[in-house]
Amino acid sequence: MDDRAPTSALALLERARAGDRDAFGSLAEEHRAGLLRLCLKMTGSPEEAEDLVQETLLKAYLHIADFELRSTMRTWLYKIATNACLDQQRSKKPWDLDKRWEWFRENGELVQQMEQTLYLSPERAVEVKEVAATCVNCVTMSLPAKQRATITLCDQLGLSREEAANAIGASVASVKTELHRARKKMADVYEHHCALVDEDNECDGCLWAGRVQRAGGPRQAAAPQGKEHRTKSKAQTANSSEQTALSSASTALSCDEIEELFSDLIEGELPEKTAHGIRAHIALCDRCGPAYKQLQRTVRFVRAQADVPLEPGTPGGIYKEFTALLMQGESEKATEVMGRAVLGWPQKGTQS
Repeated sequence: MDDRAPTSALALLERARAGDRDAFGSLAEEHRAGLLRLCLKMTGSPEEAEDLVQETLLKAYLHIADFELRSTMRTWLYKIATNACLDQQRSKKPWDLDKRWEWFRENGELVQQMEQTLYLSPERAVEVKEVAATCVNCVTMSLPAKQRATITLCDQLGLSREEAANAIGASVASVKTELHRARKKMADVYEHHCALVDEDNECDGCLWAGRVQRAGGPRQAAAPQGKEHRTKSKAQTANSSEQTALSSASTALSCDEIEELFSDLIEGELPEKTAHGIRAHIALCDRCGPAYKQLQRTVRFVRAQADVPLEPGTPGGIYKEFTALLMQGESEKATEVMGRAVLGWPQKGTQS
């Protein structure tokens, strides 16, 4: 190959479209990691994800001449991969999170030992983040396939809703609807199960994360927005007449209708006057205020774990294996995996 040949992405693409296998290989390698992340988050299985990436790249290679630059190479490849994942998942049921909660209820002592062993010091914060990322992946896998696709593409891979619509082969309006539904379902799971949100909730698989975030402070609930009894001072209750009037004038909508606009508000896609009015309503409403903060918190949490690797053998990878086994109904194997990894069990059923 001539060393003076252009090496830009566009030049590589043109050569690939002309049948240059080496050029296509270079493009594929550039996008492989992103495709693997997408397929792993959609399937929950490293083996299935790897197979789907290979399938995606083969289809892309066979049809590269048809790529007409109407979208980016990444979006085009994500479209192929997303469709492959949706086809592969069509016959499979979403993960049943009740299996996870049941395991935590039945293995309280092991859960406590997990916390004491795995999260013994703030220096283990990286491992806590891996476990939190596994939790996000688990909850994502419990969603219907299209909702899983939208939240994976938008909140975990950073695509715009327009790019996600292109990748899924749906309208932007449909993607917005599915994304908002997915966010609400995830927020509901964290609100009612995650001990980081409310210490009375049942899942404390990564409880130490809350302590690390508070620099080693005592255990306490992390301001559960959906359950707290919001109190207002007289000054808060008596907001300015201008704000109240703006809220009424700009949001002549029910709370249900306003909640449907929460994701648009988070994304900054509402007209400024409308957004300002909705914010004023949220500030005054005992229902919409907590619900909006809950959704915001969930979106931030999901995005914060988006780039955390979950490699085999790492705490996150082990926790991912443990979770997948639970979801497949292999609770004894799941317990053995966690006991051996966290507590050093030499063999099944031995806790010494």
